[in-house]
Amino acid sequence: MKRFPELFLALRFLRPRRTFVSIITVLSWLGVVAGVLVLIVVQSVMRGFEDELTRKVIGFQSHLTVTGTGPLRDVGPLLDLIRVEPGVLGATPSVVGPVLAECGSRISTPRIKGWDPETAPSVLPLIDCLVAGTWSPSPDQLVVGSEWARANRAEIGSEVNLLAPQQIKDLVGPKSGPANQPKKIPLPRTFRVAGIFTTGMFDYDSEYVVTDLGTAQELYAIPQAVHGVAIKLNNPDEAPRIAESLRLRLGPDLRVLTWMDHNQRLFAAVAVERRVMSFLLFFVMGVAALGLSGTLITITVQRAKSIGTLAALGATPRQIATLFTMYGVVVGVLGSCSGVVGAGLVLANRNGLSQLIGRLTGQELFPAEIYHFTGLPVRYDFGVFLGVALAGLALSVLAALVPAWVASRTEPATNLRRA
Repeated sequence: MKRFPELFLALRFLRPRRTFVSIITVLSWLGVVAGVLVLIVVQSVMRGFEDELTRKVIGFQSHLTVTGTGPLRDVGPLLDLIRVEPGVLGATPSVVGPVLAECGSRISTPRIKGWDPETAPSVLPLIDCLVAGTWSPSPDQLVVGSEWARANRAEIGSEVNLLAPQQIKDLVGPKSGPANQPKKIPLPRTFRVAGIFTTGMFDYDSEYVVTDLGTAQELYAIPQAVHGVAIKLNNPDEAPRIAESLRLRLGPDLRVLTWMDHNQRLFAAVAVERRVMSFLLFFVMGVAALGLSGTLITITVQRAKSIGTLAALGATPRQIATLFTMYGVVVGVLGSCSGVVGAGLVLANRNGLSQLIGRLTGQELFPAEIYHFTGLPVRYDFGVFLGVALAGLALSVLAALVPAWVASRTEPATNLRRA
């Protein structure tokens, strides 16, 4: 301590004296702790939520999708060209589009998805999402989403009638031609519900029904064509790079979209929410820093005699300013370290704390039927812990600069007379 007298005196000033100033110092320290803790917890949980959302999105969607201006015909050579691309694990033809569905007395407009049993399992892990029945999409059987089944009161074995857009077009008939030209009367195609799946994403579970690829092609009147090609990658994060490579190889007539393109608004909304929450919670540390600044100003008045004595003994204004700056550094270091430790404990016991708060308030904080999370997701990021801790320390140091400057500018005689 002899080599750092400013730090020694700052620690002496921190010793409790059972005064109002000591209480304010403790409250300032608690403010820094609370700000660091809450900000780390929110950032970690929001990043975990984003990771979980990404996992669920990738679980139903392909990593890349190749489409054209119309149905793609003779996709065999196209599939071979895609599969030799480095980083591609699999590719499957895809037919996806809206249909008119009747289940009992309920009418809905889900999207039908064609399933190729030979290539689809290597691209879309939907079989793992099955929660009831069997995964057997066929010309007379459907596998439906759990939310769609609930909304339409469908169960295993329920009858579902489907009418495709092409059939409705045949019913309306061509706009040109003789008025007495006979029109086709389409009949809906009848299916049985063979299975029910749950992906954890409400949009997917409420909008999609799955049948075999050939049946989907018949419904859309494209027996030898598909709407696109779904691709699975070894690393989903490399989707933009591989998509650009495929665009150059496939030519301008085909579009290559990534899973990020399909869900751009969703992930942008999550990112904006995380930034806004972090920005608002940053003010908690700002308030704590203002409290610390007020504490130091009070200390400069309370310790006027000590400051005057130090100046009379030869302490320079810089040393006095460093003394009060070190006071802010000590409070910031203690508050940031305590906040980091507290955040780690809260995150480690997040599910227990969530259940406890739910029991105390009588409301479940994160209902499983809405969020589809068995536990509160979290991502431990060293950069978040370090960045928030450094931000808390920086605010504490900045809060100490003004009181330190005021203390260093006061004349020794004035301080001694004030004491």
